[in-house]
Amino acid sequence: MPFEIQITPIADFQAIRLIDLIDGNSIAITTKGGILNEWLADGKSSIIDGNDFTKGWGNFEMNGFKSGKMSPFSCRLENGQYQHEDHLYTIEKFYLGKHALHGIQYDAVYIIESTHQDADQASVILKYHYQGADKGFPFPYSIHLKWTLKKNNTIIVTTAITNHHHQSIPMMDGWHPYFQLGNTVNNYEVQFKNKGKLVYDTNLLPTEEIIEDQTFNDGKKLENKHLDDCWIIDETDPSCTIQKDHQKIIVTPLSNYPYLQLYTPEGRKSIAIENLSAAPNCFNNKMGLHLVKPHETWELITRYQYIIS
Repeated sequence: MPFEIQITPIADFQAIRLIDLIDGNSIAITTKGGILNEWLADGKSSIIDGNDFTKGWGNFEMNGFKSGKMSPFSCRLENGQYQHEDHLYTIEKFYLGKHALHGIQYDAVYIIESTHQDADQASVILKYHYQGADKGFPFPYSIHLKWTLKKNNTIIVTTAITNHHHQSIPMMDGWHPYFQLGNTVNNYEVQFKNKGKLVYDTNLLPTEEIIEDQTFNDGKKLENKHLDDCWIIDETDPSCTIQKDHQKIIVTPLSNYPYLQLYTPEGRKSIAIENLSAAPNCFNNKMGLHLVKPHETWELITRYQYIIS
C-alpha cells in the first residue's frame, strides 16, 4: 500500500501521521485542536510553521494560535460580545486586550472516529462534540474534521459542523496555518485575486467599508510589508499562492470560505494564510455570518498543495 497511517502519543493527546510512502510526503494531525502541525515534503523540513508539543500543549495562544481551528468565530469579536435572538452573550474564553480572539474550540480534544488508506490517499476523521460550556456560546454543536493526504503533495481538509441546539445558531469557521518556504517571508511572492479589501479600524475590526485592492493580482514580493488584512476572494479564481524560487504553496478554498486573511508575524519566518467563512466580528457586523439551522450540517472545504520544480 503506497499510503500509511501512524498514530502515536504526544503529551496527553495523539498525533496522526498520514504518509505517502512513494514520495516521502507526510502530514501530522494532532487530536488536540484537530490541527495540521507538520507537513513534510520528501521527508525534509516542515512546510508548516507548527508547535512544539513535546512537553504538552504549552502556551498555544501566545505562540500565535499556530494552525488553529477557529470556531465558532475567527479573528476578533468586539468586546467579546454579540446579540442573538434578543439576548446579549459575552464570550468567556481567550481575550487579546478587550476583544475575544479566535473562538473557543482551538484546544478541543477530538476523538479519532475513523481512518482510511488506499492506493491514492490516506485520511483520518476526527470528531468533537461541544456541549455549550462557555456561557458566551451555550449552543451545543459538533465538529467533524476530515484530513486527507493525496498524491502530488495535496491536502484536503473538510469541516462538517452540525447544530444540536433547538434553534438556529450563529457560526463562523476558519483555519490559521502558518506556511514557510525557508528564510524570511520578505522574499516570498504572494498572488491572489479579490473582489475587495476590508477596511480595519485601529483594533483590527472591520469598519464595513470595502475598497478596491489589486496589490497582489499579478503577484508581488512581500519585501518588508506587514500584513494583518482581509479580502473577499474572487470565486472565479479563488487560490492564494506563495512562491519562493522553485517552491510554491497553493491554498484553494473549495466550499464556503469566501474570505482570506493574511498575517505576517513579527519573526517573518512564515505567513499565515487563513481561509475564513465570514469577516472578523461577523457576529456583530453580519458580514458573511451563517446561521446553522437545528440539525443542519454545514460543510466547508479547503485544499493545500506544495509544488517544487
